[in-house]
Amino acid sequence: MPNAEYQRLTRSRSRGGFAVAAVTRTSLWLGADHLLVINSNGYTETYKRFYFRDIQAITTQQTNRWKIWSVVWIGLFAVCALVLIVGLFEVAHRPMQSDDFIGFFGWGIPAAFFFIGFLINYFRGPTALVQLRTAVQTETLPSLGRVRQTRKVLEKVLPLILAAQGQLSAAEISAGLSAAIPPTSPQSEHVPPVMS
Repeated sequence: MPNAEYQRLTRSRSRGGFAVAAVTRTSLWLGADHLLVINSNGYTETYKRFYFRDIQAITTQQTNRWKIWSVVWIGLFAVCALVLIVGLFEVAHRPMQSDDFIGFFGWGIPAAFFFIGFLINYFRGPTALVQLRTAVQTETLPSLGRVRQTRKVLEKVLPLILAAQGQLSAAEISAGLSAAIPPTSPQSEHVPPVMS
């Protein structure tokens, strides 16, 4: 576990799609001159440091995982709600029995759970695939799983990366491009000699 010189950027999150105890979990921490990725499986921890001066790019790509989970949550909720509605129509035409209460709780509690899961997924916003690239490797950062969360982390990290690497002005970029691309000279047309 990092000491007080680190600031936690993300909570521990499963590297896979489901949070299972045996699955490796990962978190992201901010150090003085680097990012620290901690992978833990409950028995061991591994640490990877990415120094600001070595980071070449951090890419973010929005994924469809958010939409897929929304459909799954709302689908499961709809099944439970449908069973509840059918049960209510049955009870409306006959006297209520003790088994009916058990059925309502048996389907009502999962329906509420699935609807809450849908709301949490919806309000957390779109999902993202975030990768950090250096000269020697590309590391996926699964703890940055949402677009909104990634933007907040990048707001903290990008100024530190720019401070470590320096930032080119527009004039320096223009001068570098003109040095890399030779100026084009007007092409003189070659006119073949006229044979008489």
